[in-house]
Amino acid sequence: MDLEIPIPYNYKEYDWQQPIVEAFFDNKDIWMNVHRRGGKDLLSFCRFLLPSALKRPGTYPYIWPTLKQGRDAIWEGKDETGRDFMKTYVPSELIVRMDNQDMKLTVQSVGGTSQIQIFGTNKLQYKDMRGKPANGAVFSEFSRQDPRGRDVITPMIRKTNGWEVINSTPNGNNHFKRGYDSADRNPKYNYTITATVEDTFDHDLKRLVTEEAIQRERDNDRTEDYINQEYMCSFNQGIEGTYLGRQMQLAANDGRMLGLAYDESVPINTAWDLGVGDFMSIVFYQMIGNWVHILDYVEATGYSFLYYAHKLRERTTQKGFYYGTHYAPFDIKDREMGSDSEEIMALSRKEKAERIGITFDEVERTSFANSVDNARAILRRCKFNTDSKGVQLLITHLEQWGKKWSELNQEYADFEAPNIHKHGGAAFRYMATVVTEETHLANYDDIDDDYVKRCDEFTGL
Repeated sequence: MDLEIPIPYNYKEYDWQQPIVEAFFDNKDIWMNVHRRGGKDLLSFCRFLLPSALKRPGTYPYIWPTLKQGRDAIWEGKDETGRDFMKTYVPSELIVRMDNQDMKLTVQSVGGTSQIQIFGTNKLQYKDMRGKPANGAVFSEFSRQDPRGRDVITPMIRKTNGWEVINSTPNGNNHFKRGYDSADRNPKYNYTITATVEDTFDHDLKRLVTEEAIQRERDNDRTEDYINQEYMCSFNQGIEGTYLGRQMQLAANDGRMLGLAYDESVPINTAWDLGVGDFMSIVFYQMIGNWVHILDYVEATGYSFLYYAHKLRERTTQKGFYYGTHYAPFDIKDREMGSDSEEIMALSRKEKAERIGITFDEVERTSFANSVDNARAILRRCKFNTDSKGVQLLITHLEQWGKKWSELNQEYADFEAPNIHKHGGAAFRYMATVVTEETHLANYDDIDDDYVKRCDEFTGL
């Protein structure tokens, strides 16, 4: 590549961003906890992704929570001055090919070509990245991604001696917070930065987001919870619009996310959310005194009960689990049409499960709102076994399980968001409904005053 084109192209980072750039070129992975409108993606693309692709032939995924976000922000996006993102920051002389359908940009590189491609992680889209090489990757708004996308990419990054840039604003105490904390404890390999609106300035040393702009958010009924999260980069807030965000944050603050041992004297119960095309989700829990120990979690999609029967037996063989009761929602007794014309009598899913040795008790039928209330109440009695990768995934689901955002009204609607987190949420609320019925509090005198005090401290009351 002989063209003398200055890179970065039409871009210069701010002074406060220079230590980030220096750390990147010192071969460190970058973790940016930066406020909304802080220029995270412009920096990531212009300073890290594109220059790397031009210098080293390879594959460079740019990963977002959804494909639509990647298309809107980068592929068809505009910067704050209204200029087309791709036309402004990518020299046209270096473009070999642009595939609009797959959002794949092929550029010249020293000794070959490189591909930059936009991916999403929701709805299992991260599986599209499996098996693809990766020499460097940007994870944008990582706190809102399915973290399994990074699980797919990171081994390939290590194999190619590549790099990772993770940028986001917080979304509660979820996988982004855990990854950020882990990176912060390992400065030899990582560079971490938290930059609030008070830390970021433009080239004229003016704040990127003024106090007046934040006050305007307040005047438009934005909550302090939202402002602390989006502009002050606080992990210590209940996730806006979630059902259990505050309760999960309290569980983390209280040290109830920890390694837990299986108590062989107490049976394991399971609570299931049933699906075929959707997820099948299973929470494994023990009642230890007044505590609910969440020991394991399994989810998958597209399998029959035979697969899950194997998962149950596998845990008996490997971990010594013995089971008490398997709980499923009331509709497990609904009959379905047979798989072929010779199966005259339709079987319920409950009957199908019993044929292979899984006997279900039905969860008492209740409203969605009531089961969410049960989940909130039971969470103060829950401990989560973080030695289990399954439970770590369940924690992420419960932290992000919430209401659907209405673009039209610019607020959260009164119904559940149809995303990957709802299945873990369903299994948990079924478990909570069972536990509530079995251990219902007799009167208000039994309520833990210290718990109420900590809730007040958390909400600032």
